[in-house]
Amino acid sequence: MKTRSILLFILFILFILSSSFSFAQKPDEKILMTVAGREVEAGEFIRMYNKSLDPEFKTNLNDYVGQFIAFKLKVADAIEQGYDTTKAFREELDGYRNQLAQNYLTDPEFKEKLLRKAYQRSLSEVNASHILISCTPDASPEDTLKAYKKAMDIRERIIKGEPFEQVAKATSDDKSVLINGGNLGYFTVFQMITPFEEAAYTLAKGTISRPVRTPYGYHIIKVSDVRPSMGKIKVAHIMKSAPPGSDDQIVRKAETEINNIYTRLKNGEPFRKLASENSDHKESAVNGGEMNWFGAGEIISDFAEAAFAVKDTGEYTKPVRSVYGFHIIKLLDRKAHGSYEESKSFLESKLNQSNLISLGKKSFIDRLKKEYSFRINPSVLAWFNDNTDTLIIQGISKYNRKYIPSGNIYTFAGNSLSAKDFAAYVEKRGNMVITKNPEYFIDTSLESIASDEIMKYENSVLEKKYPDFRYLMKEFHDGILLFDISSRNVWNRVQEDSAGLQKYYEAHRKEYLSKKSIEGKLYTLREPEGAKRLMAAYRKYSRKPGTDSRLLSKFNHQGDTLLSITTSTWKSGDDADIDRIDWTTGLHSLIKNGYPALVSILKVNEPVPLPLNEVQTDMISGYQDWLTEEWIKELKKKYPVNIDNQVFDEVKKRLGNE
Repeated sequence: MKTRSILLFILFILFILSSSFSFAQKPDEKILMTVAGREVEAGEFIRMYNKSLDPEFKTNLNDYVGQFIAFKLKVADAIEQGYDTTKAFREELDGYRNQLAQNYLTDPEFKEKLLRKAYQRSLSEVNASHILISCTPDASPEDTLKAYKKAMDIRERIIKGEPFEQVAKATSDDKSVLINGGNLGYFTVFQMITPFEEAAYTLAKGTISRPVRTPYGYHIIKVSDVRPSMGKIKVAHIMKSAPPGSDDQIVRKAETEINNIYTRLKNGEPFRKLASENSDHKESAVNGGEMNWFGAGEIISDFAEAAFAVKDTGEYTKPVRSVYGFHIIKLLDRKAHGSYEESKSFLESKLNQSNLISLGKKSFIDRLKKEYSFRINPSVLAWFNDNTDTLIIQGISKYNRKYIPSGNIYTFAGNSLSAKDFAAYVEKRGNMVITKNPEYFIDTSLESIASDEIMKYENSVLEKKYPDFRYLMKEFHDGILLFDISSRNVWNRVQEDSAGLQKYYEAHRKEYLSKKSIEGKLYTLREPEGAKRLMAAYRKYSRKPGTDSRLLSKFNHQGDTLLSITTSTWKSGDDADIDRIDWTTGLHSLIKNGYPALVSILKVNEPVPLPLNEVQTDMISGYQDWLTEEWIKELKKKYPVNIDNQVFDEVKKRLGNE
């Protein structure tokens, strides 16, 4: 009996300990408060508080709680009134989420690494030749091996000393070999398919690669030269056409015509005029021969090399032969290779168009597969490989449902795809994958649907998986609702409720007064020691008609302007010297800008309420504040607010704001 009691006690202690571990909350996930029955996590409050901070002023936490509660009350009111159920709200929130989710559904480190690598490669240009042995991605193992062996045999011939160009013309499946002998000219990053580029930038100058696999087949690559980037240039050209396959008569005619144009250029005729009137390249001829900016690999090699060889802007080449005819090329401008930051947006656009971006996505999906324990059922996969024929691949036939296995073809994170559902998916993909190889077709189909479903699942758990994402979405959610309901209850009401604004103005008009002012005349004598003389003259003439004329005649002789008289209205704060005198009607003496002066104040205007049209901006702002305050008073009566003081004390400690 005693032993049983001890065992029960131990089990009870273990239960308590396991419960405390199982249900222990992370600090950010503790509920700080409820507003209108809706829970607010401590992490959300802390994030919002930190974002509200002025770097030069530490906001009092107790003051901020009031602002935060008012914000949440407005959001609660919007939800209560169904603002979160409208189509416009859902579309706007979904738009924010889709945009934000992209940052969590990619591997940013992988992308940045690719961009840095691309930039380093863009600093140099590679001149390479190749021989292609065709082999499609879905080729059978036998055909693939056959193509590989053929490529290895060709490589061996070159290694033993046969000229690369000669072997290329005899064996390459690239049709352009008849024109270029396999030479691709200079190129840079993103101008060749990824495996080809990878090999070309890895090979040392003069070396021959082993067979390089691409979707086109196997390539034997020889790097002839590597040079620093030539940057980009802008040129104009005059062209006489002699395309591939032209007979000798056409070629000679084009050559004669370009030589005649060159002679006319040397004799001083304008390049632009000759290009417009004579060039066979009509796209550029309409603009005086001007072409778009280009760099290495962006235009045919013969043309590019001749253009880059021109040293100074304004200079032009002798007639240049290319596969398309004859050209005279004039250099218009040149710019050097940019920094990483300057090049990043261009490289990113190229990256997004390349298959490297799919490698980044695959890398991300592979990581998710590992995280979510993605498993393929080998027996179900084998059944599909054995029972898929070309008719199913072409979408003509379907699987016999009697024989489809009952299990799942894959599982991950509690999700699965049944063999029957996969069969239906495969049947719908007919003609989407061009191949006759069942295993290739099934592998690509399985990878496609598994990748899609894993990405959908990851998208669905972003709020649970990433607190930052959850809080940002909460901010978007509440921010949209706050804007919508504030527009209706405050901002739009101010614009539409002219009677309410007038009533607010009448109640607060005494808070918006005009400045006290005086009306009168200012007499200034530009004679530092002339105060007594000015006063005596004023007293003498002030009782006589034409006072001002008499004073001016006394002090201003032969064009002098010793005395100036100004009639004006002065508001408080307009003039520091006048502000210092006693503002009562009558005569006052003062020093104005270092000279003696008199002010005759004729009228004193006391402050009065300004008309609405002069204070409308301030009134609108005040009316908005008043409407908001009244609204919040109503919300506090309408919705309960409960704060967990223990959690709030923990928040204070974390923020160092006790």
